[in-house]
Amino acid sequence: MKKQLLTLVALTLSIVQFGYSQEAEKEKQFEVKWGGYVKGDYILDTRRLSDSREGQYLVIPLGEKLDANGDDLNKEVGYNSFAIETRLKASFTGPEFLGMQTAGVIEAHFFGSKSSNINGLGLRHAFFTLSNDKVEWLFGQYWHPTFVTNVSPGTHAFNAGVPYQPFSRTPQIRFSTKGDVRFTAAILTERDFTTASGRGDGYGGAAVRFAGIPTVHAQLQFGDDDNIVGGIGATAKTVDLNDRLGTSALAQNDNKTSLSFMGYAKANLGGVVTWKLYGQYGGNTTEQLMFGGYGRESNGDILDSKVLSAWTEFSGKFDDNLGWGLFVGYTKDAGFGDDYDSLITSSEVENSYRISPRLDYTVGKVRFGAELGYTTAQYANGIDATNGDLITAGVKEVGNFRSAFSATYFF
Repeated sequence: MKKQLLTLVALTLSIVQFGYSQEAEKEKQFEVKWGGYVKGDYILDTRRLSDSREGQYLVIPLGEKLDANGDDLNKEVGYNSFAIETRLKASFTGPEFLGMQTAGVIEAHFFGSKSSNINGLGLRHAFFTLSNDKVEWLFGQYWHPTFVTNVSPGTHAFNAGVPYQPFSRTPQIRFSTKGDVRFTAAILTERDFTTASGRGDGYGGAAVRFAGIPTVHAQLQFGDDDNIVGGIGATAKTVDLNDRLGTSALAQNDNKTSLSFMGYAKANLGGVVTWKLYGQYGGNTTEQLMFGGYGRESNGDILDSKVLSAWTEFSGKFDDNLGWGLFVGYTKDAGFGDDYDSLITSSEVENSYRISPRLDYTVGKVRFGAELGYTTAQYANGIDATNGDLITAGVKEVGNFRSAFSATYFF
C-alpha cells in the first residue's frame, strides 16, 4: 500500500510539473515589450498659425489680415509648451500561424483627436503582422505607405515635415516582400486623416467610404539603409462628392479617381552624413495633410488640383552625443487646368517653403533638442477661370519664425 501511495504521489508531481512546463512554454511563445517616451516641447512663434493642438503641430502661418489702421492682426508673437506628444507603445510577439511569425503593436499618445480634446489618449498605431523570411502581411492601422519610415525627416517637430512630407496613418491591409528589392501593395481607407471633399455630411472619411472603392497603393524599394535606398510608388484614390443631402439630391455617385506618384532616395555619404530626398506629385492629397482641392468642369465633371511637394535633408553627428540636421521643404498647388469652371474646395495656398536647422544632445535615454524653422505661405485670392491657376496677385507672402526646444526621456 505504501509503495502504491508513493507511486501515485510521484505520478501526480510529474503531471503538475508537465503542466508547469507547458505553461512556461506558452509564456515563452508570447512576449510583450513596453516602450515609449516622455517629451516636453517649448515653442516660440512670431506669427499666428494654421496649426493644430494649440500650435504644437505647425502647418503654415496664417495670411495677412489687416485692421482699420492697416496693421496685420495675425502678426503676433506666441509662446506655448506641451507634453502631449508623450507616447506609450506595446510590442508583442506570439506563436506561429501556419508557419509564419506573428507580431503586433499597439501605440498611443496624448495628442487627442482634435484641439478641443488635447491631452486625450489617442490611437496612433494598432496592427499585427504575419511574416517569414520572404514576405510580410500587415493588418490594422499604420503609416500610409507614402510615409516611408526609413526615408523620412528626422525633425524634432512632431509634424515631421508637413506639408512637404506626406503624413497620414490609415487602416489598411498591406503586403510586402523582403530582400534587396522590395515590393509593397496596400488597400487603404481613411480615419483620423481624411480627404477635404466639400461634402456636407460631417464625417470626413465619407467621401472615400461611399465611393465604394478603397484607396490602393503600390511601391518598389531597393537597396539597404547602410548604403543607398531608393524607391518609387503610386496611389489611386477614389472619392464620391455626392453627399445625397437636400431636396434636389440624386441617388447616384459623383466619383473622381485621383492619382499621385512618389519617388525618394537616401544615401550614407562616407559614413559621416546622411542625405535624404523625397518628392510627390498628383491629385488632391489632403488626407496626407498636403495642399489640394476639387473643382468642376462646365459639364459637371470633377477636377482635382495637382500638387507638387518635395523635401531634402542632411544630417549627421559631431561626436557620440551631439547631432545635427538641416531640413528644406517646398510645395506648390499647380491648380486645376484649362477645363476649370467652378470651385468645390481648395486649400487656397499656392506655395510654401520651410528651412529648418536643428541640434540635439543625447546621453543615455535623455535627449535635448533645439530646432529653428522659417516657414512661408503664399495664399491665393481666387482661381483663374481661364487656366485654373490659383491667383496670387496682390497677396503678400507671409512667414513665421519658430524657435523650439524639446526634452525627451525614452524608456
